[in-house]
This record gives sequence, C-alpha cells and structure tokens, in this order.
Amino acid sequence: MDEMEQSGKLMHLDAGTIILEPGSYVKFIPLLVKGSIKVLRQGNDANEILLYYVEPGETCAMSLTCCVSNQKSNVKAIAEEDTTMISLPVNKSDEWMTTYPSWKSFIMQTYRNRFEELLKAIDGIAFQKVDERLHHYLVEKSKLLKSSEIQISHQQIAEELNSSREVISRLLKQLELKGLVSLGRNKISLNLPN
Repeated sequence: MDEMEQSGKLMHLDAGTIILEPGSYVKFIPLLVKGSIKVLRQGNDANEILLYYVEPGETCAMSLTCCVSNQKSNVKAIAEEDTTMISLPVNKSDEWMTTYPSWKSFIMQTYRNRFEELLKAIDGIAFQKVDERLHHYLVEKSKLLKSSEIQISHQQIAEELNSSREVISRLLKQLELKGLVSLGRNKISLNLPN
C-alpha cells in the first residue's frame, strides 16, 4: 500500500471520459477507487460490444495483458460514471509480482474474474435470446449503479449489446408490457422484486 501511494497518481475522471482507445499503448494500470469503467470491444465496422465493467477495488485485465507484453490495446475503456482511480506505473507490476504475494494473488484473481465475465458474455451472445440479454444487461447495470433507475438511451443500449435501436426499443416495450421495466425519456426503471 505504501508503494502504491508513493508510485501511484490519483486521477478523477468525468463520466464519459475515454481512458483507452484501440490501437493505443497502455501507459498505466488503473486501480479503481470510486465509480466504474466499461470495457468495450470494437469491430471493424465501428460497432461495439460491452465486455465487462471495472468496479471499485478492481483493475482491468486487458490493461495488465497489454502492459506485460507491451502490446497495443484492442479494447476501448470509458468512465461509465464520475470515477476516481489510482494510476499505477506499468513497470511496478512486474516488480510487485515477485515482491508481494498479495499483489500476485490480486492480479491472478483479476484474470480469473475477467475470464469468467468474458465466458458469460460469449454465452449470452451464443445461447440467450436478445430479450434475455437485454434484461440481464439492465439488471447488471442497475446493480453497478446501485439504483433501479438507469439514465440511458435506447441507442446507447443498442451499441453496448451490438444490436439496433429499433430492436432494443421494441424489446424494451415488451419488457414494459410484462411489468419488468417502466420506460421514460432516456430513463429505464427496473421493477425489481423486494
């Protein structure tokens, strides 16, 4: 912790700030203190799909992978909400892996968690209907934001689920008819059971 405090730099990012673009080198390891970061994969046609969120107390596995191999990023990272993080120097990660078993354990657990999330994302694409993926997405976003009310447009959801706005709007209307959500302008309220 002392070395993190000495080596790291505290950063405050506004919601919507792009932290990392595909094709750029990772200059630091993010360790989230507050807020969240969404990590997206971008296709050749500029469509994006949500891979996972980084939450407080976590770091980004893709950043770690790029750091270790000195490779360019193949993901996009955006602050989902106002976010505070500690940026840790890339060169410290290798040093801490051999010096601190707790850091090595943290890194290995990060890889494991992200791998499981990626498997869930693949399962969702391969085995779930779009309406199931949409409902799961809304429930997870609600948990992340700690609110049953989500400020988001149908277009934003479509982009993150790699679908069209029309399909998402139609499916949201169906979810509303089932009593699972209430729709407003750029707002979705989940009707969660108590």
